[in-house]
Amino acid sequence: MKHISQELKQFSKQIKFALDNYKPHGIDKSKLSNIIICGMGGSGIAGRIVKGYFNDKIDLPVEVVNDYNLPRYVGSKTLAIFCSYSGNTEETIAAYKVAQEKGCQIIVITCGGELQKMAEHYGHLVYNVEGGLQPRMALGSPLTYLFLVFFDLLGQYKNADIQKIAEFVVNSDDYIVQTSEIVARFEPSIRSKFVIITDTFFEGVATRFAQQIQENAKLEAFVHVLPEANHNVIESYYNKPETNFIFLNSRNNHRTNLRFAFVKELLNKFDASMMELLVKDNSLNTLFHIIYQLDWLSLQVADKTAAVSNQIANINALKDFLSKQ
Repeated sequence: MKHISQELKQFSKQIKFALDNYKPHGIDKSKLSNIIICGMGGSGIAGRIVKGYFNDKIDLPVEVVNDYNLPRYVGSKTLAIFCSYSGNTEETIAAYKVAQEKGCQIIVITCGGELQKMAEHYGHLVYNVEGGLQPRMALGSPLTYLFLVFFDLLGQYKNADIQKIAEFVVNSDDYIVQTSEIVARFEPSIRSKFVIITDTFFEGVATRFAQQIQENAKLEAFVHVLPEANHNVIESYYNKPETNFIFLNSRNNHRTNLRFAFVKELLNKFDASMMELLVKDNSLNTLFHIIYQLDWLSLQVADKTAAVSNQIANINALKDFLSKQ
């Protein structure tokens, strides 16, 4: 929290910014065959979160692409949404060019850069976000825009609900208190890696937290998704793992609930460092709340490990390396 907490405190403001600047896209869902969402890192994670939420709500296949290339099946009936905070992410720009060549219906979410220039040149819809932040601290607006785009496709009006969410997450002091209590439970093993055990509904949220631990706290973090992880990962639990476990369960499936219970009982045998986040329901409000809570937790962990959360030397070194090739 010593370094980028002021940026994180703008989460509510970012949500409101997207609400204030969103305009209906006018795309007819009945004329689409699929949706792809493209983006990398802090810009791309919104796609995974939205995909998880709409998995049982929209009757179109939704694919998240974190790469230079797009699936071969994309075409004129594809809605391709590109998220890049800077607008200069090379993978996203490359994927955009493919989508343009294949005649996809395109929406861009960015604060500028080459991506916006191309989108404006070709007449594609652009939703702008405010600049000046670390991309991973700018999730509020892209995430809100994506939710609004999907609700728009479904003919649903959720602006009032999202406005209430913005008001719900405005008090960062509450989140600082909550997460200080959580991080205290992990303090004896705070420098160990983090593993988030989740279900498919919260997979995007869990991945977001893993990314925040990696970038902010400079620790390894991984995501295990149930039920799939029960078919392999539990075979590594025969001794106490040097791991901090966080359980995130939507409780959408009774059989998956049983699997969570089994894993917790298995890890309890070794007195593993773990806790389960309380999930009130599967509402949008709860989803945004947990994202914001885990973001603050990542900064709490960074403080405990004396990590400089606003510096990303390795990522910058990679960008410099690639620019010279």
